[in-house]
Amino acid sequence: MLCQIADITNGVISLFASGRLSTKDYCQQIAPILAEYQTQSGKTCIYIEADVLLEGWESQSLSGVGEVKLPGFDALVLVGGPDWFGNAVRLMGPFMQGEVAWYPLEEKAQAIEWITAKLSCPLSQ
Repeated sequence: MLCQIADITNGVISLFASGRLSTKDYCQQIAPILAEYQTQSGKTCIYIEADVLLEGWESQSLSGVGEVKLPGFDALVLVGGPDWFGNAVRLMGPFMQGEVAWYPLEEKAQAIEWITAKLSCPLSQ
């Protein structure tokens, strides 16, 4: 399940992830929100909080059929999740087009500070 939650701060898309994420969750619920924020502000900062029950994406979402592709973003912070989640973010972060960070759940306040600071940074060219 991937769903929108109350914004942690104005201008940051705030999401919650748990269980096995699906292409349907992304395409029907999240992609329109991302497109709207991009159009309104010209900058996309995303906060995703995960619980320890996060399993990952459904396999067909990553196989090329119904593939999920994040739109361009300026900053993405991931918070919490199971042990493997932080390692995956550290591994894949350098290959993403925007700035990416991961914080354990107990450092949620620092994660919010990090993503909020990205709102005031100039847009990358």
